Amino acid sequence: MEQILLSDSPPLRLTISCTPSPLSVALLQQTIYGTHGPQYSHTGQAEKVTHITGAYFFDLWAGEELVGTYCLSERLVQTPAGQVAGYYGRYLAVAAAHRSHGYGHRLKQEAVHYIERTRPAPQVFYSYIEEANARSLRISAQAGFQPVARLEALAFGRLYPRRDARFGQLKVSELPVMRATLAAAYAGYSLVQFDHLYDQQHYFVLRENGKIITGVQANPVRWRIVAMPGFGGQLLLRVLPRVPVLKRLINPANYEFAALEALYVQPGREPELLRLLESVLAYFGFTSALVLLDVASPLHHYLKGSGKLGLLQRLKQPTYTQVLVKTNGLAPEQVKQNSAQPLYTSAFDYT
Repeated sequence: MEQILLSDSPPLRLTISCTPSPLSVALLQQTIYGTHGPQYSHTGQAEKVTHITGAYFFDLWAGEELVGTYCLSERLVQTPAGQVAGYYGRYLAVAAAHRSHGYGHRLKQEAVHYIERTRPAPQVFYSYIEEANARSLRISAQAGFQPVARLEALAFGRLYPRRDARFGQLKVSELPVMRATLAAAYAGYSLVQFDHLYDQQHYFVLRENGKIITGVQANPVRWRIVAMPGFGGQLLLRVLPRVPVLKRLINPANYEFAALEALYVQPGREPELLRLLESVLAYFGFTSALVLLDVASPLHHYLKGSGKLGLLQRLKQPTYTQVLVKTNGLAPEQVKQNSAQPLYTSAFDYT
């Protein structure tokens, strides 16, 4: 573990490690994300942090007291400039007793500066931050991050999902071909990386005559939902859980769902993607799935325009997320060529 003294008075120091400290995990377990939009807490952090690729955990200490924690995950990402080192920022959390003192900004800024000093350029730093999370957006802007894309969270739900006869898990032997197929499908995107493709062998497909027509990586996730805005949010949190049958859709205290990424569909077979997603729900015994997509992506256009995502999507208030980026040794257009170029989003990252 490395340690950097930031100031003597007050005594402020930064520690850097490839593994999280027990106190930082405890802080993450207490953290509620969101401000004016949906508010929720993650679960299973102690397990998930062990699967973060290229992790740098930054802890900010005031004396012997943990003030905040932040993580940068190093990976190679595909951009218009070719493959570059990408650093995805996650788990920015400041202890409740130390908020409103600028520690979040200081922590994020020092973490980025550390990577810029110690790792070779070019580099792209990026984060997903909900538009309603004004505090995190402000911290990112102060650290030199700029918005480059807008994402929307789409919910897919079925009260009684059924498995399609063509449904199955991708075989290990098929993974190299599937990876190449996905690379071709996302060739026009930026920030593309498939580091968590096939996690737990949870890449699922529909086949016809032995050929894959659609596929998706689906990660089981559990959150605790604290609040949701709007009339629809009140229905979801306070009314639906008390209504027979409809309460199957959501349990705020223990919300289990499938987080999706690496969606693939053979051109012209888009309706089959909905059948695959329903089969995924049946496989896990869930009633909903969540996918975060760039609003400029063709799959976002299809799914949102299909009108077949289900009751959960119709009731919830639209939720948008900004992709914030800071570059070192790259021009902005080398990360995103124009407003029409979509960015790839990872379910492992956004959950």
